[in-house]
Amino acid sequence: MAELDVDPDLETATIAMRHWIAGAATGDWSPLIALLDPDVTFHVPVEGLSGVRHGRAAATEFFDRLTADLRADLSVTSTMRAGPRIAYEVTVRGSMRHTAFVQALCLVFLVGSGRVWAFHEYLAWPGGLDPAESTFEAVAA
Repeated sequence: MAELDVDPDLETATIAMRHWIAGAATGDWSPLIALLDPDVTFHVPVEGLSGVRHGRAAATEFFDRLTADLRADLSVTSTMRAGPRIAYEVTVRGSMRHTAFVQALCLVFLVGSGRVWAFHEYLAWPGGLDPAESTFEAVAA
């Protein structure tokens, strides 16, 4: 039986995405933070942290802010790839600052050598949608 080729970059990105999903659900981002390169570069659409940021300490600050404000269930709806950039389209259902929301986002990881070198988050609806008013499920189905 032939061995299956393992794609180390896809494996690293998949592990990062699993850690992101777990962090959003539990508030424990430490496994994801451990996977980040110390000089990680990232961009997230979060007030006070917007723009391009660098370093694991800045990423920890971002995830600490999420821990205080967010609890959500994430579902990956598709995976896209261009070289070392691996993107996950994600549906998010949860609460932010105790207010329920539904969100669509895309997380892009730049990976190599078993590390996340960069990540970028893109939101479909900044601030999310009220789940009662969301048509996302109808569109996604």
